[in-house]
Order: sequence, then C-alpha cells, then structure tokens
Amino acid sequence: MLDMNWFLGRLRRVYFMALPESEADYEKSRQRYIVGDSAAQTIAQLAGGTFLVSLMLSVGFSDAQAGVLTSVASLAALFQLFTMGRVSRLKKRKLFICLMTVQKLYLAVIFFIPLLPVSGGVSQLLVIAGYFVAQICSQIGAPATQDWLASLVPARVRGNYFARKDAICVFVTVTMMLFAGILMDATAGERQNIGFVINGGMILILVTLNAWAFSSMKEPRQAWMNDQGKEIHGKLKKKYPRQQEKQRGMLLKEVKEAFGKADFRMAFAVTLLWQTSYYCAAPFNTSYQLVELGMPFTFLMVISFLGNLLRIAITPFMGRMGDKYGMAFLFKYSLVGILLCFVCFSLAVPSNGYPMVILGTVCSALGWSFVGIGLFGVQLELLEEGKRDIHLSIISSLSGVYGFLVSLAAGWLLEFLQRAQITLSGKRIYAQQFTNIIGVWFLLITILYLKCKVQRRERQLDRF
Repeated sequence: MLDMNWFLGRLRRVYFMALPESEADYEKSRQRYIVGDSAAQTIAQLAGGTFLVSLMLSVGFSDAQAGVLTSVASLAALFQLFTMGRVSRLKKRKLFICLMTVQKLYLAVIFFIPLLPVSGGVSQLLVIAGYFVAQICSQIGAPATQDWLASLVPARVRGNYFARKDAICVFVTVTMMLFAGILMDATAGERQNIGFVINGGMILILVTLNAWAFSSMKEPRQAWMNDQGKEIHGKLKKKYPRQQEKQRGMLLKEVKEAFGKADFRMAFAVTLLWQTSYYCAAPFNTSYQLVELGMPFTFLMVISFLGNLLRIAITPFMGRMGDKYGMAFLFKYSLVGILLCFVCFSLAVPSNGYPMVILGTVCSALGWSFVGIGLFGVQLELLEEGKRDIHLSIISSLSGVYGFLVSLAAGWLLEFLQRAQITLSGKRIYAQQFTNIIGVWFLLITILYLKCKVQRRERQLDRF
C-alpha cells in the first residue's frame, strides 16, 4: 500500500504539479519538447510516406487507394470537434497529452501485420484500423500540445525557436529515414517483411522516447487556486466549488462564436487553401516515384536527406526573418518552393524522372523550411489567446475533413485518368502530372490571399 501511494504521489507530482518555477525550467521544457517532437516527426515519416505506401501495396491496396489512405490522418482530425470541449476543461493536460502520445504504438503494430497468417482483406482492414486509431489519438492531442508549446515560447522569439526546433527535428528525421530506406532496399523482395519488422521496432522505441520527453516537461497551466494560492487537484476540488470556472459552451455554440470572428475566418481560409493545394498533389507523389518512375528506396532517401540538409541550413535564417518581417510575409514566399516542387513533378516522366525529382526535392526543401512554421505562426497571431486550443481544434478538425475529401476526390480523378491512358503527341501523360498541376493553381491562389488579406491584417495587429 505504501509503495502504491508513493507511486500515485509521484505520478501526481509529474503530471499535475509540474509548474515551471524559473526561466531555466521554461528553457529545459522547450529543449525536451524538441526531443519529443523529433521523435514524433520521425514516427510520422516512418509510419507514413514511402514506408506506409510500401506496406499498403504489399497487402493489396492500389496506388490511388494508398494515396487516399495516407491522407486519413486529416480525416481523423474530425474527432477533435467531439473532444475539444472536454479537453478544454482539463486544467492540467500533460497526462492527457502523454496518454495520446503512447497510442502511437499502433503505428508500430501495423508493420507486423504482414507476418500474421490472415487473408489479404483482413490484413488491409487491420492496417486501416491500426493507422486510423493512432491518427485519431494523435489528432485529439494535437491542439492541446500546440497550446502547451505556445505557453512555453514567448511571442517575440517564436520564429527563432520554431526554426531551431524544426532544423533539429528535420535532421533527426531524415537521418533515421536514410537508415530505414537503406534497410528497406536491403530487405526488398522476398525479405520485405524483415524490413517492416525493423521499421516497426524503430517506431516502438521512438514512441517511448516521445512519451518520456513530454512527461519530463513543465506545464504552465494552473488549476483552480484556493485562498492560500495553492492549486486544487482531484477530489480536493469538491471542497472549493466556488473556485471552479464555468464550463465552456456546447460544440455548436463554440463553432458559431469562432466563425463570428473575422480573424478566425481568415486563419481558417488560409488553412483550407493550403489543404486544397497540398492534398490535390502530395499524397500521390510517393507512389508515382515508386511505381511509374521506378525509383528505389535508397535513391529517394538519399535525395530526401541531401535536400533536407539544405532545409536545415536555411531554416534558422528563415525563422529570424519571420520574426523580423512577419509570419505571413515569409509563409507566402516559402509556398513558392512547394509550387516549384509541384511544377517539377508535373513535368516528371520516366525519361527525365531522376533530374526532375532531384530538382523538385530541392524546391520542396526550400519551401518546407518555413511552411509549417509559417502556417502555425499565422494561426497563433490571428486566434484569440484565451480560446486558442478550442479554435485550433475547430480549424484542425474541419480543415482535416476537408483535406481528406480533397484527397478522396483527387484519388477518384487519379483512377479515372489512369484508366483513360491519355496520350499527347504519342507520349503518355501520367495522372499524377494532372494532380500536381491542380496543386500549382491552388498554391497561386493561396499566395495571393496571403499577400492581399493576411499581410494587411498582420500589419494592423502589429500597431496595437
């Protein structure tokens, strides 16, 4: 009994009493977040992209189906709508976030499914279920994690910190992916399942690291305070009913209130435009490189590694420029890199595939040096701080479902074009060339919206 009480007391101290008491605590927490996010981003890559597509193809999915299923993470964001009320009422969210992080273990499990003595249909169902459940948990915990990070990083240094974090995360991720890509190539063919097992084992280790890093962070959020200035937790809250704040409104009320704010609508519009351009093209480019262009894992991983070294080199500079000139300004120019990447893929065919993929990877690295930072930074600037977690949940869930529907429509278009076997001047036009062109057009619209709307609003906010 004493051991159990000690254990429960330790858990309470770690997950409910971890207030930062000094700037050193804040800095240590920011460093631990970099460790945790490096693991999280590596997990996302090892359980997505080329590796996930390879797993899906091995259990019988088609190119279009694999492309759509890799976008299922955005559909999982819908569940944020149904949980955001409860999550927002959690005065301490650290334990919840860590529990959601542990659920990424399902991403490791799906890579062991090809070893099971079951039919192809059952294997497909298990892959979908494991991937979807893991993505649901990850998406449910994302807004609370983002709000937690925002509370640890002062607004004046967000660009610099996010850039430094992104550079470290990318370096760790691409290094691990290069190693994993070499292993997947070495175990290709009849030994493919060995590669899947190794990949699953690496994900398992990274999930443990992710959960440990988040558990060792401090949480600035305070619970209810009594008259002595002490936090009230658990059953003690019943003794202080007047100290408890009123619960937030119901789902529809929160959504209606959010869309009543012009700044929220602007942040939502930017996210939708980006989702449209990205999900029209990006989910199908991996299978295009593997199948139609016939490129090996090792080549793709080496090119990705070298391209991301460039991304790592310029990301800190981009972060400083974001702090200096504004998030929307630099986000706009970083989207040009993604646009050029889509242009390269729209021109790529087997005869020129290698140079076009190399050039596209370089352009992608230049764009991604600030795209993620810029979009998140624009959202933080436009969203109301007091309800930031609620508004992030609404944006993430609605835009996530929208992104999935876009990828679904693009997948149907892809299958139609592949069946049509379109030719021009005797040369075959591949379906992915069309989807990349569509992505280019929507990126142009996004860039114009950032220039004409968001930047103007950003300058107004800076005056206050």
